[in-house]
Amino acid sequence: MSSDPDSLDDDADLDRSGPGWQPLLDRPGYEQWWDGDAWRGRPHREPDPFAAFGPELSRSMRPGPNRAAAVARAGTGFTLLGFVLQTVVATGAVSIPGIDPIALTLASLALAALIAALTAVAAVLALRAAPRLGGRAIATLALGVSIVLGLAPVLLLTAIGLAGGL
Repeated sequence: MSSDPDSLDDDADLDRSGPGWQPLLDRPGYEQWWDGDAWRGRPHREPDPFAAFGPELSRSMRPGPNRAAAVARAGTGFTLLGFVLQTVVATGAVSIPGIDPIALTLASLALAALIAALTAVAAVLALRAAPRLGGRAIATLALGVSIVLGLAPVLLLTAIGLAGGL
C-alpha cells in the first residue's frame, strides 16, 4: 500500500486478488478476511509487529471466518480438559460412590478419546478450508494436540482390550 495519504480512499493498492487478511481502510489498525470476492468474518486488530510471534503467525492462529477452525480451537481446550480429567480419575483422586474405579477410569478414557477424535475431525475440515478462509495454524495446532493427547487414551483402551480387559 502506498504511503500517500490521498491513496487511503482508493483501495486499488491492496492485493485483493486472493484470500487473506487485509487492512480496513475505513477503520485504521483493523483488518478483516478478504475471500477474494467479499469481506468475511469480523474485523480484528492488526497484530503487533513487535510481538513475540510474527504478524503472519498471529494471523494464522485466528480462525477468521473458518468455522471449523473455531470449533477446532475450542476442541483443543476440551481435549486438554479431557486429558486432565482422565489423568485425575486414573490416579484415584476422584471416586464416585457406587461406581467401580476401573469403570470410572475407562469412562474417562473413552470420553477423552471421543473429544480428541471430534477435535481432530474439525481440525482436518478446517485445514481443508484454510486456503479460502484462513486459520491454518490454529487448525494444525488442534490436530497435533488431538493426536498426541487423544492417542494416549485410545492406545490405552486398545491395550486394555487386547489384554482381555481388567
